[in-house]
Amino acid sequence: MTTNYDVVITGAGTAGSMAAAALANKGLKVALLDRQPKEKIGVKICGDATSGEHFKRIQHITKVDPPKGDEVVQKVAGAWLYSPDREIKLELVEEGGTGIIIDRFKLGMRVLEDAVDFGAELFDEAMVKEPIITNDYVTGIKYRGKDKNIHEMNGKVIIDASGIIGVLRTKLNPEKTFMDLELAPKDICNCYREIRDVKPEIESPEFIRLIFDQDVAKGGYIWEFPRGPHSMNTGLGVMRNYQMNPHKQFDVFIEQSKALYEDSKLIHGGAWRVPLRRPQDNLIWNGFMLIGDSGTQVKPTDGGGIGISVNAAAMASTTIVPALENDNVSMEGLWDYNVQFMRSLAAINAPLAIMKDFIIPMPSSIINEIFHKEILGANDLLYGNASGNISSGFMVNLLRAWRGKRILGTLLKFRGILKQMDKARSLYENFPADPADYHPWRNEILNIYGE
Repeated sequence: MTTNYDVVITGAGTAGSMAAAALANKGLKVALLDRQPKEKIGVKICGDATSGEHFKRIQHITKVDPPKGDEVVQKVAGAWLYSPDREIKLELVEEGGTGIIIDRFKLGMRVLEDAVDFGAELFDEAMVKEPIITNDYVTGIKYRGKDKNIHEMNGKVIIDASGIIGVLRTKLNPEKTFMDLELAPKDICNCYREIRDVKPEIESPEFIRLIFDQDVAKGGYIWEFPRGPHSMNTGLGVMRNYQMNPHKQFDVFIEQSKALYEDSKLIHGGAWRVPLRRPQDNLIWNGFMLIGDSGTQVKPTDGGGIGISVNAAAMASTTIVPALENDNVSMEGLWDYNVQFMRSLAAINAPLAIMKDFIIPMPSSIINEIFHKEILGANDLLYGNASGNISSGFMVNLLRAWRGKRILGTLLKFRGILKQMDKARSLYENFPADPADYHPWRNEILNIYGE
């Protein structure tokens, strides 16, 4: 039996459910599939940090309320950044900041329920196997249902929101889609996280903590995100190319931090993978779109993807509706999604992948000196991670590099990195409006990131 829909979405996480809500509330026939039973959809290993502004910005499109009530477990006033030796703490405070720690499961379930209330049909315990391709168009999917049988489902537009596994993307021809089938080990962060109730009262729970200890979290960082005065979302990430077990490294950190975690109560724990790279160079094909981690729509420096992916879902919906009205779901008909995303969110976040690749092999000794010598200040880091551009603040500090003569070579290399970031940012801000101009653009992108 084959069923027909306007839009079929693989993956009912935050991004997939938000896309389903945005499309269903416009009257489209939407199918939303997830391999988990409904009661487990939305459970994901994550730091659970985001900004309410991401959701407010798209509310008029999605008709979904921003995080509210007990979906918000802690408001965030700023961040404490620690040097590897823990001797230096930088305090980042963003005036009027809108950061929050969410209960991802509760928020995810509510967005999913909104999508269903708007008319989307949920198929849980549905294991999507492969795309159906007809005349170079993705026209449907094959999936194994609850009855363990293989079914087919047709759609005018198929969305892959299946996360880092990219269950549909990885089965398409990259020479036609210009999408990467596999991610390089240096672009995958293996993470382990636990939520623990702790006995001591957490100091200033409105501040999240980030510790850049490369001996414990090689290529990544340790996070402590308070969930109120007696609960902590704690985890770390290690880059896959270093072949370290994140769970074992997490245990090392907990052993170092007995003052807080001794006799704590484990609420939830688990491991997962996070993509840390620029977005896929192309997010669409004929009848096909990528949203969320399947499109590597994350911030490469910290792995944050909730806000980016829900905004991408809204952008996708504003492209799909006119494409269906015009009966044109070809690459040309869906191209505006590429343009919207690349010129805005990608222009901010994609350049940070260049910085990430520069920082990953940096030993703790150099990071310690950068902190101790105040080569980078709190405002530089805050502005840089938010905008993808730290040139203005950093170049002033570079003039003070005499403070860190031992790492002057590293800083001079960093100056070159910032120039490459500027080139990348300009390319994304000028992403071609015409698909015919895509290949020259992509060649330049590949050259920059290859370097």
